[in-house]
Amino acid sequence: MTEIVEVDPLTRIEGMGKIKVEIKNNQLHDLKFQVTVAPRFFEYLVTGKRAEEAPRLTQRICGICYVSHHLVSVKTIENAWGVTPPETAVKLRRLMNAGGYITSHSLHSAFLAIPDMAGLPADGRNFIALMGKYPEIGKAALKIHAYGNKVVQATGGRIVQVVTSVPGGQTLQLKEQRRDELLEEGREVLGLIKAYADFVFEIYESDAPACSQFPDVETNFMALVNGRDGHYDVYDGDARIISGTGRELARFHPSRYYDHIQEAVWAHSSTKVPYYKPEGASGSLRVGPLARLNVASRIPFPVACEYEERYLKLFPRTCLQVQGFNLARIPELIAGQEEVLQMLEDPGITGEDIRVPVKSRGGEGAAFIEAPRGILTHHYVIDEGGLIRYANIMAPTTYNHPLIQQDLYENAKLYAAELADPARRAEACWRLEKIVRCYDPCTSCSVHAVDFDIAVDGGMVEVKEV
Repeated sequence: MTEIVEVDPLTRIEGMGKIKVEIKNNQLHDLKFQVTVAPRFFEYLVTGKRAEEAPRLTQRICGICYVSHHLVSVKTIENAWGVTPPETAVKLRRLMNAGGYITSHSLHSAFLAIPDMAGLPADGRNFIALMGKYPEIGKAALKIHAYGNKVVQATGGRIVQVVTSVPGGQTLQLKEQRRDELLEEGREVLGLIKAYADFVFEIYESDAPACSQFPDVETNFMALVNGRDGHYDVYDGDARIISGTGRELARFHPSRYYDHIQEAVWAHSSTKVPYYKPEGASGSLRVGPLARLNVASRIPFPVACEYEERYLKLFPRTCLQVQGFNLARIPELIAGQEEVLQMLEDPGITGEDIRVPVKSRGGEGAAFIEAPRGILTHHYVIDEGGLIRYANIMAPTTYNHPLIQQDLYENAKLYAAELADPARRAEACWRLEKIVRCYDPCTSCSVHAVDFDIAVDGGMVEVKEV
């Protein structure tokens, strides 16, 4: 007997996706994790446009990851044109990026992931129920998220779809009064984040076996590192790839990414799938908070470092357990807040020298940034008239897609009998959803372009996907 089980739609993720499971005689026969967002052609949307427009256009890929796309896009253009922005502009961008981390990580952790782990009833695993049971934690999460938005607005000009990063620097200076207001509130918010962090850690520490319930799948990991020691940095640096045992496989500048990473397309999903080139299609690359804490040597902020040490007691390097994702976000959330405070306390953050003059020209550039969900790459070829002639965007979820499917497959194999049984199916499907939510996938970011070969013959149009 064959049973087809679908989790459709997947909830509490960005974008649309589903899981399709085929069970034969209580044994797993097949499983597919499908990104059901249609290809959105963003690489083609920016092709033929002036390079300066790319930071505003590409951020519209996503309403959550927009800061990351905005910043990596402008870094890519500056790399192509050999432009170095003023120091104050870089500080403002780092401040904006950190604000984006606070907003995104608090959103995913409190609103999407932790309701799965807080002992809530099966029909009430959501933020409303979490706030009902733990009102102070819910209020803290709302204030933390709101504060991240304030930082983004102060540096980006708007809360959503920011406008201030341009080739050569920034267009908006941070005024002293606004800096002081954010600094005062930010110190209070750091206390709220620590209280929220303790709440999440206590969940993990009180029931460690339940928080490590999924199979370990050995994969490679990729994240940004900076400096000779390869320390943690989410704004700038080289990509570093390690094996599942912690052995370094590669470290490279963004301009050399295609020497190490290749992309493929799956027939059952809209997303592109990158892999580690020397290992072929089996060379999967896991990215995101778990990867960053596996790959980088240390978090350079004191409070975050304390919580990183606490995290490592539960999930020592090199951690393969997918449940580590949700806890790894907590030291990163604290690091984001500490970086905000560090930037705001820097006297140079309110400087007036925030932009250098830039002229359009030809060139080719690539850049990395660590989006909250993992390493993000933009690559442009710009002609002498300043128009983009080629664009490639590699978003974090494209890397994680095959790992999500692999983790789902291993879990479904264990619980195939439950998935086949209508009386026990709901709980088994919830376990699958939990795995996907660990990764915090951004499916809108993962589907940008598909190449087509179009032939017109006698008024008939033949379209072949290539």
